[in-house]
Amino acid sequence: GDKIVYPSQGIGVIDEIEEKEFKGEKQAYYTIKLYNNNMKLTLPFSRIETSNMRLVSDSKILDSRLKHINKFLVEVDELDKVNFKERKTVNELKIKSGALDDYLEVICNLTQVKMEHNLNSSEKQMLASAKKILIEEISQSKNISSDEAADLLDISMPF
Repeated sequence: GDKIVYPSQGIGVIDEIEEKEFKGEKQAYYTIKLYNNNMKLTLPFSRIETSNMRLVSDSKILDSRLKHINKFLVEVDELDKVNFKERKTVNELKIKSGALDDYLEVICNLTQVKMEHNLNSSEKQMLASAKKILIEEISQSKNISSDEAADLLDISMPF
């Protein structure tokens, strides 16, 4: 029943923990139902740490991060020093980390870049994906609709 963030996939709930046999060995598995689609993931316990899966953030932690979202901003001059390929690599690593702060950094930085010039298609997709996952997390943590969560994120953004 725990609500989790599964990096690059979204928010889900652990439906069950079951034992399965794989290559002659019994192993415990999480079965995870993702909210944003009908996909179910089966993840062995042995891969939990490397998957970067984490529990959905507490509502108070989210409030604090959104209230202090300015700390995730980088000077536009600094962003302009990094070319697209470097920015993409850094942002992909942040998304894969699954960390709340990393998602906020990606959203803030790409939004700032977008204000200066157009994002290319992969950056647009990365920004949309990061926002979607964060909005789902806010929604689940605060038990509010996705629209309310999106409004909360938009209000928090300093630009």
